[in-house]
Amino acid sequence: MLRPTRKRPPIMVFLRASVVAIAVLGAAAIIVFWLKQRHPAQDLRVSFHIPIASPSNPAIAFTFRNLGRQPAAVHGVGLLAIADNPPIVNDSDNIDLCDKVDPATLKPPDQLTAQGTPLGNAGQKREEYAPVSLSVGGKPQSPAAAIDIAGGQSLAIAATFKTDTQQMQGSTNQVFCPVVWLAQAGLGSAAVCQGFAMATVNGGMSNTIVARQFRLLPAPVGVSCPLAGR
Repeated sequence: MLRPTRKRPPIMVFLRASVVAIAVLGAAAIIVFWLKQRHPAQDLRVSFHIPIASPSNPAIAFTFRNLGRQPAAVHGVGLLAIADNPPIVNDSDNIDLCDKVDPATLKPPDQLTAQGTPLGNAGQKREEYAPVSLSVGGKPQSPAAAIDIAGGQSLAIAATFKTDTQQMQGSTNQVFCPVVWLAQAGLGSAAVCQGFAMATVNGGMSNTIVARQFRLLPAPVGVSCPLAGR
């Protein structure tokens, strides 16, 4: 003899469905939170490839990686050359001169020329340069054009410069800092990154190149172009 099926009260069915819905929504919220932490709104990074060459004609390959969800726009790239005469301890110490530059003292990219723009600074000679030539993704482009980088995308920019070696004469240390301007106002709109240094050692020249990844966005506090983690 079959026993009659007991029907659950409507309130029990409703409560069970509510618990399941809450669990699903909670799991979805956790997944969304995890994805946002893994891919924040802003996370723009840059690295450089700088072949060993004459300091009068440096070439820099900028590789931008946008790990954020939002697009980012690069307003321009440039090069800052610093000539100084501090005591030589270690070439890598000289590269730290890039970290000591206040981005607010830079000229905006639309005021730069390929011949260089002198910047006043006590005890140092500084020249800021626009690229002589520029290519984006392997295609020639005007240095004045803004460059968009979509979220989750990478972009390669190759720039060549021609520096004024006369300005560097008589200096024991020559430091070259890649500069990136972002299409945003205020803090973080310009970044001065570590590039390469040349120092006079026993009558010759030694070279140090930093091959690392730097963070441009979110806008850092302190060093304008800090090293990026993973």
